[in-house]
Amino acid sequence: MRKNPDLLLILMVVVLYIFGILWQFSASSVDFLKYGEFTSFKRYLIHVAISISALILSIIVPLKTIKKFAKPLFIISLLLLVLVYIPGLSLRSDYRRWIIIGSFSFQPSELFKLALIIYSSYVLSSEYFIWKKWRYLFPLILYSGIGILLIVFEKDLSTGALTYLILLSMLYIGTWSKKHFLVPLSVSLLFPIIIKLNKAWWERIIYTLQPFKYNTDKSYQIAQSLIAIGSGNLFGRGYMMGKQKFDYIPYVSKDFIFSLICEESGFIGGLIIVILILGILIRGYRVSVKAKDPFIKFLSFGITTHIVLQSFVVIGVNIGLLPVTGLPFPFLSYGGTALLINGIEMGLLINTSRGIS
Repeated sequence: MRKNPDLLLILMVVVLYIFGILWQFSASSVDFLKYGEFTSFKRYLIHVAISISALILSIIVPLKTIKKFAKPLFIISLLLLVLVYIPGLSLRSDYRRWIIIGSFSFQPSELFKLALIIYSSYVLSSEYFIWKKWRYLFPLILYSGIGILLIVFEKDLSTGALTYLILLSMLYIGTWSKKHFLVPLSVSLLFPIIIKLNKAWWERIIYTLQPFKYNTDKSYQIAQSLIAIGSGNLFGRGYMMGKQKFDYIPYVSKDFIFSLICEESGFIGGLIIVILILGILIRGYRVSVKAKDPFIKFLSFGITTHIVLQSFVVIGVNIGLLPVTGLPFPFLSYGGTALLINGIEMGLLINTSRGIS
């Protein structure tokens, strides 16, 4: 048994941070040409500093403390999702996803994903759950369902679906029972109905399948992303030499940072990112399999599932396999709240790796 954390996990997250910094700087060159300064990149560096600080703190804090505050954190995250609907506190647009206080903005759905993972780990590892599974599991499913619905009603179906998949995966490994798994699984049948009833969501899926056939705003981003990736070939155009970031791909620093990396560093650069994510998958699930403490087992599984699943969803969007979701690429995309939560999650995952032989 060893007390040192997994050095490979630390190395992989450091490389991801470096990739993020390099290509956020490249993406912000558009700002420099327009405004004469790297405005967004300066803010990104602040976000990175906060994220790394949160990561280090999460490695240091005892996991018993995390478990102790699992329920309060879950309740707070649920209340923050409600606050998004209060006029004056949220961003005034068709998408109510951020709480705005002065110059400060925060996306509660990002915190809710983390809180759900921690609280689910707490419930599934509880001795009460072992003896009274359904009675103890019902509140988790109920309140998680409320949180997911609040996210969906924010017109953020992708985050809602991702959160639901995280919950579903944790319930599956936590119960290994068809009876307990059947109720949340049956909810999956509602997603195609919800998508079909919403014309915008349905059109987005149709246009994704053939982005070059439908010359619309909904297919434009994916078409330009595919052009960027294809033009990168094996080794890329060269760092800072990408063309699609110059107003061809909207939000290239957020949703489509992977396509920029592929354009400038080619297939090799994209492959390195995929290898890093697969490395986190292997090392994270290794902790989950070998951990003797049930809370650590579920926590490491949930965090790994979230980071890996979200990463491959974003890659799927960038290569035209999935409709545009708006989800950020962990550690690479621009976004303060997401980067903060990513840092906390990876810090906790590294923390759980202590003592694993």
